[in-house]
Amino acid sequence: MWSDNESLSDYIDYSHLLNAVTGIIDNPDLLPCSIGIYGDWGSGKSSLMKMVEHHYEDNKDVLVIRFNGWLFEGYEDAKTVLMASIVDEIIAKRTFTEKALKSAAKLLKRIDWIKAAGTASKHAIAYATMGPLGSLSIAATEAIAKLKDVDYESYIKAKQEKKEGDPDDTLRSNIQEFHKNFEDLISETKIAKIIVLIDDLDRCSPDTVIGTLEAIKLFLFTKNTAFVIGADERLIKYSVKRRFPEVPGDNMEVGRDYLEKLIQFPIRIPELNTVEMTTYINLLFAKLYVDDELFEKMRSEVILAKQAKGFDFMFDQTNLNDFFASPDNEFVDAIALCSQVVPVLSRGLNGNPRQTKRFLNTLLIRMQMGGSKGMTLKRRMLAKLMLLEYFKPETFSSFHDFQAKNNGLLTLLAPLEHFDLKEGEQTGLNEEQKLLLEDLWLSDWVKSEPKLSGENLQPYFYFSREKLGITAVNLQRMTPKAQEVLQGLLSESQTIQNNTLKTISAVSGSEAASVFEALTQKIRQGESSKENTAPLKMLIELCRLKPELISQLITFLSKVNEKTLPLTTVTMAEGLLKTSHPQQLKTLLKKWSGSENKRLSNLAKTKIEK
Repeated sequence: MWSDNESLSDYIDYSHLLNAVTGIIDNPDLLPCSIGIYGDWGSGKSSLMKMVEHHYEDNKDVLVIRFNGWLFEGYEDAKTVLMASIVDEIIAKRTFTEKALKSAAKLLKRIDWIKAAGTASKHAIAYATMGPLGSLSIAATEAIAKLKDVDYESYIKAKQEKKEGDPDDTLRSNIQEFHKNFEDLISETKIAKIIVLIDDLDRCSPDTVIGTLEAIKLFLFTKNTAFVIGADERLIKYSVKRRFPEVPGDNMEVGRDYLEKLIQFPIRIPELNTVEMTTYINLLFAKLYVDDELFEKMRSEVILAKQAKGFDFMFDQTNLNDFFASPDNEFVDAIALCSQVVPVLSRGLNGNPRQTKRFLNTLLIRMQMGGSKGMTLKRRMLAKLMLLEYFKPETFSSFHDFQAKNNGLLTLLAPLEHFDLKEGEQTGLNEEQKLLLEDLWLSDWVKSEPKLSGENLQPYFYFSREKLGITAVNLQRMTPKAQEVLQGLLSESQTIQNNTLKTISAVSGSEAASVFEALTQKIRQGESSKENTAPLKMLIELCRLKPELISQLITFLSKVNEKTLPLTTVTMAEGLLKTSHPQQLKTLLKKWSGSENKRLSNLAKTKIEK
C-alpha cells in the first residue's frame, strides 16, 4: 500500500509548477510576495510545497519555515502563533549578534502585546492601524451609521497631547515597529530571504484562517520575505464570508476580493487527465514491485520521457518493458488492472491523486484480508465491484441482497453482459435489468471485463460489509467539497440550499454519489418526515441535476421502508420520473399503493387512477 502523506517523489511531473513557484521567489524584484498554491483536497498541494522546501535545502542564505495552522486549532491565537513561529525559527537556526538579540527580544515582546490587544478587542488591529473608524471599517454601511458616535475632536487632542498609555496608540506603534525590528533581525542574521510555507489552511476554522491571513499581512511589507499558502481557495473564500458576514455582496465575490488582495501570485494545480492518471497509477504499482533504488531511477526516467515526448506520453502496458526489465506476473497484472479502472476513476474522482490512492489502498486491504482467511480474491473482479460500490452505491447494495439469496451468483447479469442494445431485444428482461441498461454507466460496467454472472461473489461482498451498513465510512471518504455540498443541502436556509444546488454541476461523480448516499441514509433513519422533508427534497433535486443518479434513486425508492417516506414523495418522484422513466414510476406507484403508510398509499392510488 501507499502512504497518504506528502511526498518528494514526483509521480505526476510537477516540475513546471515547482519552477513557477521558485521562479517568483528567486526574482528579487518580486519580493516581498505572497503565492497561493490552489487545488482540491488531495490534489498534491502539500507535496508541491515539500518540493519547494527541498529546492532550497542546501542554500544556507535562505530560511524556509513550515507552518501548519491546523496543529494549533483551538489552542492559540493563529495570528500571533504564526508570528512567533517565524521569529522562533530564526532564533533556532541563525547565529545572533548583540543587535540581533535585541531585535528578536523586541519582536517577541511586540507579539505578546499584539496578542493581548487582540484578546481585548477582536477589531483591535483594525482600530490601531486605521484610527477611530478602524473598528468600523469592516462594514461601510455600519460605519456610516455610527459616525455620530465618533468623537473626532477628542481623538485629535489626544494625539497632539501624546498621552501615555493610550492602548490604541501603543498597538499601532507596536505594529509599525514590528516591521523595523523584523527587517533588522533579517539583516543582522544574514538571511537573504525567508520563505514561509503555510499548509492545511483550508482545514481550519474561519477564525484560524482569517487570523493566519492577518498575520501574513503584517509581514508583506517586510523585505525579502515570501509566503507560500497551500489551500482550496473555495474554502478560504467561505471562511472570509463566515468571518465577515456583515460585508454586503455575494458570498463568493467578497471572498474572492479578499483573497485577490492578499495573494499576489495564484498557481493552480490542475486535475489529472486520463493520460496523467494512467502514469500516476502505474508508477504507484511499480513502487510495490521493485526495490526502492531501482524504482527511483525508473521513476525519474518515466518523468523525463514524459517531458521529452509531450502531453500524450503515458507509462502503461505498451512500454512497461522499456523501463522495467522482466517484470513479474503480479506487476504485469497490476498494470493491466490500471487500464480497466483509470477511465472510470479519472472521471469519477475528478483526477484527484489522493482519492485514487485511497481507492487502491482499499482494494489492497481487502485483498490482504481475503488472503488472511484463505480466500483468493481476483484483483480485477474486486476492482470492478469496488467501482460499483463507489459510484453506484444503491445498485451495489441491491446486488449484495440478490447474490445473498442466490448462493453468491448475480444471475440477473447473464443476459446483459453480452447485450447489444438492439431495438426490440429487451423482451424477457425484468424492470431491474432494463434499468441497468438505461443507465449508460451501468451498462458499460456490466459489459466490461471480467464478467461476473458465473462467479461466486460471496467473498467479495463479505469484505464490503462495513460499507453496506455504516454511512460513517462513506463520510470519511467525502471530500471537503462533498461535505460542504451536503451541509448546504441540509441547511435550514432555503437561500443556502438554492445556492448549493447551483454548485452541483461542479461536483464529481464520486462526490455526487457520496452526497446521495448520505442523504439516503438520513431518509432511512427517519430524518425525512412530514416536519422535515429536506433530505428527500434535496435528494430529488440532486438527481435532477445529476441524471446519472436517477437509476440509483429508483433502486432506493423501490427498497426503502415506506414508513420513512413523507407524503410528498409521490409528487416529487412523479415530477422527476414521469417523462424520463414512466414505467419505473408506474411500478413505484403500484408498490406504494399497497403500503401500510395509508396517506402515501391513498395518494399513490389516486395517481394511478389518473
